[in-house]
Amino acid sequence: MILSRLASAGIAATALTSVLAPAAPASASPDCTNGVVPLNPYVVNCNLPPRGNQVMGGAPDAGAIIACRHSPICLSYYVNYPGTLIVPGYRP
Repeated sequence: MILSRLASAGIAATALTSVLAPAAPASASPDCTNGVVPLNPYVVNCNLPPRGNQVMGGAPDAGAIIACRHSPICLSYYVNYPGTLIVPGYRP
């Protein structure tokens, strides 16, 4: 009788632990960066709304404005010459 109570208590403890065990964390999406890379408006930021299609001469998106906030040349290149960077090869 004592043995059966111990066994049932052990089974109950095991069941509770398996139910209360934390789930594995979801893997972070490598498609976006959690922050802004200065002078690189092409980095996709997780905290900003999704980007639309970029049209030459069109208005820059929020990520480009934030990344180029201290460099008018950077913003000019983003608007007028899409794909061109001030610092070549500076894509994380």
